[in-house]
Amino acid sequence: MSGAAGAGDDARRPFEDPAVARCEVRHRGTFTAASAVAVIPARDEAERIGTCLGALFSELLPGDGVVLAVNGSRDETAVRALPILEAGGRPFLLAEIDWMPGEGSAPRARRLATAAAARLAPDAAILSLDADTLVQPGWRAAYAGEFARGFALVCGAIGFIPEEAAFLPPLPEADERLLRDYRAASREIAALLDPDPRNPWPHHGNIGGANFGLAPGVHAAVGGLPDVAFGEDRALLRRVDALGLPVRFSDVPLVWTSPRLDGRAVGGLSDELARARRDADPVVDEALEPAATLERRLRARAAFRGATDDAARRAALETLALEPADLAGALAEPRPGLAWQAAEAASPVLARRRFRHGDLRREWPAMAALLSRARGA
Repeated sequence: MSGAAGAGDDARRPFEDPAVARCEVRHRGTFTAASAVAVIPARDEAERIGTCLGALFSELLPGDGVVLAVNGSRDETAVRALPILEAGGRPFLLAEIDWMPGEGSAPRARRLATAAAARLAPDAAILSLDADTLVQPGWRAAYAGEFARGFALVCGAIGFIPEEAAFLPPLPEADERLLRDYRAASREIAALLDPDPRNPWPHHGNIGGANFGLAPGVHAAVGGLPDVAFGEDRALLRRVDALGLPVRFSDVPLVWTSPRLDGRAVGGLSDELARARRDADPVVDEALEPAATLERRLRARAAFRGATDDAARRAALETLALEPADLAGALAEPRPGLAWQAAEAASPVLARRRFRHGDLRREWPAMAALLSRARGA
């Protein structure tokens, strides 16, 4: 590794990872006054990094910092980013990462970047973006407002860059409507059967790496971002929820991101958009499931969360057809969130399988009926 004089161990140490073959670190300024640090993984984003950083600098407060992890890149992303960062008037860290063979990924780059941000500014909020993303006016203030209300993890809203969305190959209108209605019905049913007062319906109910924020100290509390091949954002949400920390799905911190079909991250938004337009019967959002499974999951979770004694907790989990050892293990876990997630993962009746669009069509009548019953109740 190399870096500017005075960079110190704090700038380099988070990138001393077995997956990293080489990392060059450049930085300017100190992060001691930062109340927020934006983290951005980037690969082959030379054409977009300038507009991403330009929009970001228009929102950041004086003293706020930026950590940019250019990883596995074959173009001039870092070359173009460096003068913009230097002219931005804010502390920054630019890491150029080469991965060990087979080890590189956007989730891993985001994990290392957030670890660097937490080390450099342990008392600052961490705000996650993608390099093809444009923050919208009020983004930074919106996060500050949500953190002031006590939320640990804030999942902001993500829209498409309008000029690019206009050229996105359209889907059949009926298919788009079905996917949208099925997802909305699932979330409304969850709000009715297992309500979360911190997130009254309607809300977007999603987390994306292109727009989430961790309140000061939360990165350390959850042990950093999960080290997963893809879906680090949803894995983080599950970890925060398991620890009982308050989560907010907010439409106020808004970003626009590219709806391109040739994305940089396996399992990301671009993969989903491309599958929907390429495959005859594409897989859909991993969170979607049959109506009966959704209802069983929500009723058991609501009963478990509302239980006030061991007998009630056992009764809630016994609906999940757990093996005796799994049931005992979940009941022995003193932290309710972790206990529920352990039971949920072990339950054969809640096992998730990837839904396809054809499954949505077959399941829609049952989902619509469940929504009607939940509304009536």
